[in-house]
Amino acid sequence: MSAPFHDEPFPELLGNASQVIVSADGQWIAANSVWSGLSKVAVYRAADLSCAHLLTFTLDAEAIDFHPTLPLLSIGLNNGDAYQREGCLTLFEPGTGHRVDFADPDHGIEPARWLDARTLELTFFTWESDCAPLQSRATVVRDDWLGLPSDALDLRTLPRTPLPPDTLVEYLDTEPTRPLLEALAERAGRSYDALGWVRAVAGLSDGRVLATRSHAVVECRSPDGSLLWSVPAPSGIGGSRIEVSADERTVRVAVAGPDSRTRTDFPLVGLSDGTVLDRPSVPFAAALSARTDGVWAIRDTYDRGSEAEPPAPPNTRTFAADGTPLGTVHEPERYDLVPIDVRRCPELLYGRRRRDVIALDPRTAAETTLFPLEPFMVDRPLGRAVYVSDSAGPALLHGRTELVRRTFPAGEVVWTRPLDGEASEVVDVDAHAGVLHALCTDGILLSVDTADGAVLDRRTLPPYGPLSVHAAPDGTVLVGTAAGQILRY
Repeated sequence: MSAPFHDEPFPELLGNASQVIVSADGQWIAANSVWSGLSKVAVYRAADLSCAHLLTFTLDAEAIDFHPTLPLLSIGLNNGDAYQREGCLTLFEPGTGHRVDFADPDHGIEPARWLDARTLELTFFTWESDCAPLQSRATVVRDDWLGLPSDALDLRTLPRTPLPPDTLVEYLDTEPTRPLLEALAERAGRSYDALGWVRAVAGLSDGRVLATRSHAVVECRSPDGSLLWSVPAPSGIGGSRIEVSADERTVRVAVAGPDSRTRTDFPLVGLSDGTVLDRPSVPFAAALSARTDGVWAIRDTYDRGSEAEPPAPPNTRTFAADGTPLGTVHEPERYDLVPIDVRRCPELLYGRRRRDVIALDPRTAAETTLFPLEPFMVDRPLGRAVYVSDSAGPALLHGRTELVRRTFPAGEVVWTRPLDGEASEVVDVDAHAGVLHALCTDGILLSVDTADGAVLDRRTLPPYGPLSVHAAPDGTVLVGTAAGQILRY
């Protein structure tokens, strides 16, 4: 891997730090990043901000605290389940890597905090049969906290004091995470801006790289990674998809409004300097798709939950490259016509629920049936897809839980390639010069031969939250991440 674009510290936190704390001796920084079903606790060396340890949990790591004198981190864990709580206390020593876990199958632990050098306070949480919260508290007093064996504590037998139902449990007071991370980065001679969330990335023929960001419609970086220009997002929500014109003069971007249910913008941006040339908008949530000649389409994706909210017909609209309206389609049941997320394709492809893949004529809305859909593909037709025309002919390469090559337009399956991990799914795909690159949820970048599906390369990516992939004209593979870094291979 070559040096990533936008290389800033703390990428393991994915721009989503909940707590940040510094050890008493100032040598260690710990931070947690909590997502539903998966949490991370990263421990950094304060001197250079390198990541010394990355702990991952399937429980929520809501509470972290350093011992007041020892290089010892306590982590309170909680599954967040509304009916059956479970939790764990993890003690971790950054200097040695020693870790010990003490489970409680019936209670979440929120929070765990050090009262003094000998005393750790634990607050337990569960639900009563009538779904009322039930909290209790216990303290553990020890003179020796380092190097504990796995049987040193039994949380289930600790004497606990029930807390009154209206008790407000106080969590560890910490400084706001963003300013603290900025200050810690500055102290180490670096900077931290937490732009994050590269939902779309694209490389141009001259080596420039385009990317969306959390607060940017689109930005452009030079081949050395320096920022050339950036289009700020008026609503504070960045772009989610970009479509570069064939001549690389403009890019069309999909940008959700401040309330993603009530507006979506589709600005056209000049690639020479970032000038916004046009900013069409629709008053509802919408998705963007496009074909290689620049024709693009939007589809209403606003999930109306009430008959009091009338539909906004037409729910599929097509446009010329310059934004001139070409045609419309209105479906009484709009989910009967679902756009297929396909790149580099000469046609606008859609899936008919429980029926077929069709090509939609942008001017007349005429449908050409291509091939039938398998029953399991009705909600997300084909998953993520890319069109290729190689030595074996034109084809669609696509995937969700496996990679597939189909002839185009007939749709006959040529080969299938299962993904490595049983629970892994395809995040994004792209292809270049006979190689299909598949970005997977298990952090693998899988490269296979487009003609026969043979595995050519398998890369384990850094734990930065892969979101998007693009094969640049020179063959460089770009990976956009939730951490904000753009990886280059």
